[in-house]
Amino acid sequence: MKKKTKSNGEGKQGLVFCVYPEQYEIFDTRINKPICIKKIEGGIEVGSMVYQELDQISFKKKSLLYFQPNNVAILLSISKRFLNEAKSIFESKIDPNKFDHSLDNAKGDRKRYLMEKSKIVCDFIENIQISIVFSYTALEAFCNLSIPDDYEYKTEIKNKGTIEVYDKKAIERWIPLKEKLCKILPEIYQTKKLENQIFWSYYVILEKYRNDIIHQKSIERTEFYKNYFRKDLFNVCQSGEEIIKFFYEQHSEKNKTNPLWPWLINKGKEFPLTTDFKSENFEVVGNLYEGIKK
Repeated sequence: MKKKTKSNGEGKQGLVFCVYPEQYEIFDTRINKPICIKKIEGGIEVGSMVYQELDQISFKKKSLLYFQPNNVAILLSISKRFLNEAKSIFESKIDPNKFDHSLDNAKGDRKRYLMEKSKIVCDFIENIQISIVFSYTALEAFCNLSIPDDYEYKTEIKNKGTIEVYDKKAIERWIPLKEKLCKILPEIYQTKKLENQIFWSYYVILEKYRNDIIHQKSIERTEFYKNYFRKDLFNVCQSGEEIIKFFYEQHSEKNKTNPLWPWLINKGKEFPLTTDFKSENFEVVGNLYEGIKK
C-alpha cells in the first residue's frame, strides 16, 4: 500500500501489517512504530489497520526492501549495547570489591600482568566512550526531530533589549542541546521542568564527558579516563534514555500520534494512533506474494 502526500500525490510505501494493534508482533525495537489507522463513523469504529512504513535501497538490478528504522532507537540501541558490554567487563574483570589489582600481590610475570590489565582497561574505556557519545547523540536527534517545522524560539539578548527569533533550522544549528532540553522541548511537549528531575545531574556529567571525548585537549591527555571508574558512571550513560523516557511519559497521554517514540522507551504496545482515515489518501499497489504493480 502507498500513502499519498498532499503536495504531489506521491507517497511512502508501507505494509498493512495486521488489522488490530493487539495482533502486532514487536520483532525489533529499533524499527519505527507502525501507525494504527482507524476509521470512525458516527462515533463508531468501522475499520482499522496497522500500517508499517517501508523503505528500500536500490542496487543495479535488484532492491533491498525493509521496514524503516527509528533514528533515535538505533542510537539508543548502540549506546545500550556498549554500556552492557562495559558493565560486563567491569563486573567480571575490574570491580575492586571482587578483584585485587595490586601489582605487589600479582603472581607470575608482572610485566605480562600489567599488559593484561592494560588491555582490560582499554576495552572498558572503548565501550564506555561509545556508550557516552551515542547516548548524547540520541538526545540530539530526539530534540531536532521533536521540533515542528513551523516552530519559532524567541530569546532575549541581555543588556541589548532585543529579541532573537530562531526557526527550526537555526535552532538545530545554533542552540545548545542543554538549552533545547530545558527550554524548547518542555514547551513543545508541555511538560514539567527537566532540571528538577533526578537524572538531570547525570546528563550534565554526560555532556561534559562527551565534550571531553569529541574536543580533546593535549593538556588533559588521558586524565579524564579516570572519571569512567566513578560509581555513578553507568547512570551517566543511561541519562540520555531517561530524558527521552521523561518526555514520553509526560506527553504520551496527550498525543499518541507521534511516530518519533521508539519501542525502547516504553514497555507496552502503545501505538501512534490516528482516526483521520481517508481512502483517497491510500493506494493499494500490490502485496507480499504477488509483488508491486508496475
